[in-house]
Amino acid sequence: MVLQQQVRTRIYGNTSPSAQVTIRLERFPSGRLLSSMEAEYGLIFQEKDYAEADGFFEFKLPMFEGSYDKFRLTVESAGESLIFDDILFGEVWLATGSSNMSMPVECSDVAPLIKSLNNASGLRFFTQNEDGLKIGSKEYSYNPVGQIYGGRWYQAGEQAAILKLSAAAVAFAIDLQKSLNLPLAVFSLACPASYIHSWLPRAVIESDAIIKNHVREIRHYRDKSNWNALPAEEKAADRYLKSRAYTQKDKAAENLPFALHNQPGALFNHKLAPYTSLSLRGILWYQGEEDLQYPDYYMRALPALCQVFKEMFQSPLSGLSFVYSQMTPRLASDLDPARLAFFNEALAAIRRRLPLKAGLITNYDLPLSFRQGSGYYDSPNTPRAKFEIGRRMSRVAQGLAYHLDMPASAPECIGAERVGNKLLLTFDNAGKGIRLRAGETQLKGFTICSEDSPYVLAEAKELYQLRVIVWHDEVKNPRSCAYAFGNFNSEANLCGSTGMPLVPFRLDREIRPTETPRSWAYCDSLEAFKFPITDPRSPRMGGKAMPGIYPLWKLYSGRASFHLEANNKRRGNASIFIKYNKADEKPLSFGPVLDYASDYPPLDLHLWSELHLQIFNTEHRIKTLRLLLADVNDRETVSEPLEIKNVLSWQTLVFKLKDAPVDLMRLTRLEFLLLDKEAEGSIYIDQIEFKGLEWS
Repeated sequence: MVLQQQVRTRIYGNTSPSAQVTIRLERFPSGRLLSSMEAEYGLIFQEKDYAEADGFFEFKLPMFEGSYDKFRLTVESAGESLIFDDILFGEVWLATGSSNMSMPVECSDVAPLIKSLNNASGLRFFTQNEDGLKIGSKEYSYNPVGQIYGGRWYQAGEQAAILKLSAAAVAFAIDLQKSLNLPLAVFSLACPASYIHSWLPRAVIESDAIIKNHVREIRHYRDKSNWNALPAEEKAADRYLKSRAYTQKDKAAENLPFALHNQPGALFNHKLAPYTSLSLRGILWYQGEEDLQYPDYYMRALPALCQVFKEMFQSPLSGLSFVYSQMTPRLASDLDPARLAFFNEALAAIRRRLPLKAGLITNYDLPLSFRQGSGYYDSPNTPRAKFEIGRRMSRVAQGLAYHLDMPASAPECIGAERVGNKLLLTFDNAGKGIRLRAGETQLKGFTICSEDSPYVLAEAKELYQLRVIVWHDEVKNPRSCAYAFGNFNSEANLCGSTGMPLVPFRLDREIRPTETPRSWAYCDSLEAFKFPITDPRSPRMGGKAMPGIYPLWKLYSGRASFHLEANNKRRGNASIFIKYNKADEKPLSFGPVLDYASDYPPLDLHLWSELHLQIFNTEHRIKTLRLLLADVNDRETVSEPLEIKNVLSWQTLVFKLKDAPVDLMRLTRLEFLLLDKEAEGSIYIDQIEFKGLEWS
């Protein structure tokens, strides 16, 4: 095992009533330079005491600094002895939460790293049965238990076992141990599909009327009269089929699925209570997938849980640290494009109210690809990208718990001032400064509003890696701005010097309409991760309906190929190069794909009176381009043709949207129709912008 350095570890147990108990600790040199030259070896601690009348005994070991020296602990009583060999003193963390924390290494992108681990690294893990129960048992104790069912230590070289542990926890341990060069252990205790109320002690739930009422409202409350009882109205198989059934209803309006491990306090009783008085440096928390519909409630429950952590665990004098993650982008609601954003906003806002030193990580920039299959973790709600989750938790832990040259939390906006028609933002936890994501040149992800306008997509620019200025030429009196505030926000690309993305935010909490991102309009990518249908739990999901990488642009008619071109662009990382033929009699028709569920269709352009398209003509001849719009009622309109001039430079085509005979709030198609009298040729397109802002 690994014990926490710089604390007096509590050793306790049971023996015969009033029996004498002897404890001995021996130290053996490792030969590694971390060991102090003045360290004593051999028998370094011995103590005797008598057990209490019920047989309980307790000792406290001396305080040690971390090293690779091995220790042996011997406990003797009533003619018996227990010997614990190969003990190290170093750093200890506890990792827990729900499905994204419990996701095993073998299902993630961490799996390739396991082959490089070895037993001599001083990296160790402790785990227990995933549900906390004894094998063969199906029922949870109403009261906290003292036993750890299936508990076992694993060394880093036990590859088959490591593959079953939390991927995020293993990635965290690998990165942190490499930085600290100390023995390190992680207690991997997460449980999939778990609600926060199952991790709270029952006493906390009963004493807090708001938490208790919430658990009642979602029909998860149990007391002694119905403990370990499933809902009488339906069997488990019926509940499963109901949760998978396709429906047009918003899933948040339905009763939440129930399982016995989500009885109030059940996981606390079996997966936290047995570790009372454990000495550790900090806690990793990645949970909320099941609770994200209730951000206000979560802002009350999480501080309550952190207070429990603070009281039940021992830590060095610097105090217990708490590192937690925001939720991964997902189709959190069929109806609300910002439901996940509200929950992540709550996670960010609560950080300074927690009773522990806390650091937050962001993750919306990470790939959403997932393993497809029939297993529990073969779901878009559990993406494979866990290595970077663990690495970011490690980097925050280094700044928060160890005061190394790392930010103690994700970079965040801490202030804004108005300068004319612009907002000037300042930031904290950005390390050596804010910057765009590696390889990108155009700052994306900001929206801005005036006193009475909706949030519209805004321009932004970072200033000397210190501040960001945000504006929209048609918003003369900006009141507020927001950043990456949506369920899907991967195009947002501002981060700190360590690569950690900026915490999404809005400057005010007033609910107002917000434009959803239009990633296709930047013309610097041809594909992205999308949810193609409205409900990811639909039986229709499969094959082409599965979430995955899909095209942003589509060829509707004609013959053409699309490529990205980084060397000829108007702005951003690239433009789209379109090479075509047979566009002389029948027009080449192409445009963005607008019906992905994760883009919350239909497309709403009613705020704008003009569409501006940047285009580059590669041939010395005039071509024409028209704009086709269609709405949900199958009404269609085609603009007058605009001339693409015979010039070898970027030019702007302006299409009028105002007064078009379609419903601009509910567009299903936006196509460009190209005619070229020579039939064959090519063009570049870049930066589709909407101007002429109008609102009532």
